[in-house]
Amino acid sequence: MPHSFNSPKDVIAHYHLHYNIAEFIDFAPNPVVKMSDWFKEEIRFALLHRGEDDKEAFTAEFIIVPFLKEVWKHHPQLNLFSHVPLKVEDLIVIPDYLVTSPDPSGYKIVHKPLLLTVEKKKEKFEEGWMQALLQAVVCQKLNGTTDIPIFSIVTTGDFWQFGKLENQLFTKHPVPVSLQHLEELLGILEVLFSECEKVVLG
Repeated sequence: MPHSFNSPKDVIAHYHLHYNIAEFIDFAPNPVVKMSDWFKEEIRFALLHRGEDDKEAFTAEFIIVPFLKEVWKHHPQLNLFSHVPLKVEDLIVIPDYLVTSPDPSGYKIVHKPLLLTVEKKKEKFEEGWMQALLQAVVCQKLNGTTDIPIFSIVTTGDFWQFGKLENQLFTKHPVPVSLQHLEELLGILEVLFSECEKVVLG
């Protein structure tokens, strides 16, 4: 990569972005999504059987992905991708998970990236936001416009943080959500997927 970034501040400075901390997700009126007993049991089972030797990959496969997939079921007109490289100009990035609008051809290929997720190991959120910001910039370039909001999630699986890049302004939500609040987390993801859906529906 031609540019070396060590923090979110480096990405913001290089791409002339502005940084803001604000509650762009209004947690209070969010509909608490009713979590099925089956899904709740799946998450609890995974947490009970998570060890140290495979913690990172296990968390991604059995905690993060199930949450994203559970919400995706309510929005089948969106596409969810895993570890797909995105290339624009001299940049190549690989979001861990990516939500896009459907391609008009009907094929499942990346079209209008809308939301990306970065897994962070050992709670290195600063590094996670550096990656998420750079990936959001690439998504804007692929979309050919800065008007479409790019939502970002940085998560360890246990803690989830949220951000949004719209035009030149990056906004980070000040309040993370933990797995202690399973249904609240599912509700927030539902809101983000719904925001992505608005782009698809025009």
